[in-house]
Amino acid sequence: MARNDAKPLSTRRSFSDLDHEKQEAIRNACLAEFVRASYQGASTNAMAKQAGVAKGLLFYYFGSKKGLFLYLTDYCIEFLHRKFFEGLELGREDIFERTIRWTLRKWAMAESHPLHYGFLVKQLLDCPPDVERLLEEKKRAYKALSMQRFYDGLDLSNLRPDVAGDRAVEFVSFVVEGLRARNVDRYKRNPRPLPELHGEILAELKEYLDLCRHGLCAR
Repeated sequence: MARNDAKPLSTRRSFSDLDHEKQEAIRNACLAEFVRASYQGASTNAMAKQAGVAKGLLFYYFGSKKGLFLYLTDYCIEFLHRKFFEGLELGREDIFERTIRWTLRKWAMAESHPLHYGFLVKQLLDCPPDVERLLEEKKRAYKALSMQRFYDGLDLSNLRPDVAGDRAVEFVSFVVEGLRARNVDRYKRNPRPLPELHGEILAELKEYLDLCRHGLCAR
């Protein structure tokens, strides 16, 4: 009788069963390759070689390149979200002060965790539409959590009496998102190292926030 060595599905090891160091090695190798070559050009052969595992294991754990990409996106969003709020002290600030401080904190996170941040930036530039649709709901959920924290201790006392706090925050968020989308488009057309762009982006952000301040706040 032929011997069947296949393990039942219930006894197979999942990626989360691997020890922490091995998980990190595989994740970092895959992130680095996606950052280097984007989704379309990334090679699972290169990922496996860099991680020191058989290529078949990547497909065993994640099912496909798309499955791996989705897993890494989920992981990076959760990781950076957790790190952003780790030890964050929310003093009493107005909308504009907090927006600037959070922007600077995000950039500090980018410097501390370049692989995770770089992967999400590359994703903005090269993400298949079907994958992007799958990620939208998760991104909205994390954005909603962030906005809840944004309100903590927020000083709205300098708003005009006829301006509701939630509307003011929403208005500023629209401005920030508009600038972000425009800068993503600029980056697509003329990619440069992100630190080179931060000074320009910050100056532009402050200019638009000043316009918002004059329109929203009592004189």
